[in-house]
Amino acid sequence: MSVDVFLTLYKTNHHLVQQLEEQLATFDLTLGRWCLLVALRTSDRAMLPSEISDNLAVTRANISNLLNALEKTGRIQREFDPTNRRRILVRLTAEGHQLITDVWPIYEQTIIHHVGEKLTAQEQEQLKELLKKLF
Repeated sequence: MSVDVFLTLYKTNHHLVQQLEEQLATFDLTLGRWCLLVALRTSDRAMLPSEISDNLAVTRANISNLLNALEKTGRIQREFDPTNRRRILVRLTAEGHQLITDVWPIYEQTIIHHVGEKLTAQEQEQLKELLKKLF
């Protein structure tokens, strides 16, 4: 049964990620890039790449690739930490802030369509509590 539960979780996650990726692609975003932008917005401050990596639970190499892509499109900027020039800080640009504002309703609606319209509020709360038990 545990294997069945795991496979169901995996397939469900894969399906939901595909749906989000389709919507985000119209903004030249992947889910990883989107999550990085949201992490920066949520922190409301410049962050170290290592902090972002820990926050998103992805490797340092993966964060570097995400940062390169977002910097290239002008959505984030990297700068030296004024208190320690050996460290790099990452912050959202005005374009990055605007992109989040533009994309958030689509992101939210996609999740509502694929989760909120299929599960009652009580079922969503139950699922959240059950999933919390796994980590």
